[in-house]
Amino acid sequence: MNISSTTQEPLADWIRQHRQQTDEALWADGYVLFRGFEVGGLEGFERCAESACDRLYKHYGDLPLASASENVYFATPYPKHLEIQFHNEASHTSSWPSRQLFYCLQPAPEGGEWTLSDGRLVASKLPAAMLDRFRQQGLVYRRRFIRGLDASWEQFFKVDSLQQLKQKVAASGHEIDAPSENDVTVSYRTKALLQIPERGTEAWFNQILLHHPDALPPEVDALLSKHFSRDKFPRTVFFGDGSSIPPDWIKTIDTVLKRLFGADPDPGQRRAAG
Repeated sequence: MNISSTTQEPLADWIRQHRQQTDEALWADGYVLFRGFEVGGLEGFERCAESACDRLYKHYGDLPLASASENVYFATPYPKHLEIQFHNEASHTSSWPSRQLFYCLQPAPEGGEWTLSDGRLVASKLPAAMLDRFRQQGLVYRRRFIRGLDASWEQFFKVDSLQQLKQKVAASGHEIDAPSENDVTVSYRTKALLQIPERGTEAWFNQILLHHPDALPPEVDALLSKHFSRDKFPRTVFFGDGSSIPPDWIKTIDTVLKRLFGADPDPGQRRAAG
């Protein structure tokens, strides 16, 4: 759903007054795009988020926090010439957001686009045998925190010591292997699809393309392969029983997502906003 204003009215106020309309649009279309409103910078954006959400989450460690807020994150630090693969935010953890808000503080001089994907549509287009196995076995994400490479385990889990880390994740089913504080591996078993009982359907819900080595850009794969075996990459993902997800399955998943939501999708299939 697209909503435009020609009067530069404060967006936070509009959302607060039309919260039911916003919620209904999110449930029906999966997104709401606001244009022409006055946001008010990062502080105003946080007020918009507070108007649109019942509660804000400020403990996610994969993204850098904006300096002006405890609840607003900057975009993922990533090389400008590479694309971030399709993924469901925080689906590799024990909790995830029910909604997300995005705000363009400074437009990119070129590129900078982003695309929303519809997990329900993805699930309807993937091979049945593939979906059955993912339903039955789920996934195991393995995150290797190596000092100086990607986010640290302290940053990601918001802890100061290995003892705190073990205490924090013990109840959520994480497994930890820590030869030293500079080399900590955390594994977590979870689902690959999300059931939506209100709709009687399910959605593709995971970060397979962000974690599987065969989904990496060739230059990144080559660089990491100089230092690690493929099963020891900083991020990996397996079937729930620990077996490898076949490379051709990764190619199929990537192909389906790009066909549905990529730069040149089939107009009859696309259900995304960017």
